[in-house]
Amino acid sequence: MIRIDARNTIGPLAILEIGAHLERAAPGERLEVLCDDEAVLRDVRRIHPECEWSLETSRNGAGCAFVLRKPETAATQAATTTQPEPQPEPRSTAMSELDLSSIQPSSTADARGSACPGPLLEAKKGIGKVKVGEILEVYSNDSGTRTDIPAWAAKVGHEYLGLLPQDGYDKHFIRRKK
Repeated sequence: MIRIDARNTIGPLAILEIGAHLERAAPGERLEVLCDDEAVLRDVRRIHPECEWSLETSRNGAGCAFVLRKPETAATQAATTTQPEPQPEPRSTAMSELDLSSIQPSSTADARGSACPGPLLEAKKGIGKVKVGEILEVYSNDSGTRTDIPAWAAKVGHEYLGLLPQDGYDKHFIRRKK
């Protein structure tokens, strides 16, 4: 079980942190959340209706503790009863730095100075601004982005083209596929 202490954290940041943990959690994994405001619970339930939840304790409006359980996907449930099907290769194309430097992106998301999960959230927001087949460029100086963005792109079905190291930050390139 993952424990998240969101006490003394403003509501929107607590919700972002909970969402980031939910994304990384394995199907069926539980998250215990401590927070000051029961409005966080209401918002999380509205944003993530697929999750099972239970209110563990309530402190008469002074805060709450609740448990979220990430749902098991149909593929996960089938894997426990049958042989798992081979997973498709991630949509990623290894491009040389020369190829990457010649790309003309359709949009750029600048997440420099932002720590996890900021660059990933900027990439999610930015991919919605480009058309299918176009390329989003994400600037980030957070080292976790080097693994987070390619994993996210593969998970949601976009094509991660690679990164181009710059002075103090990286440029990541993602082609929107759907």
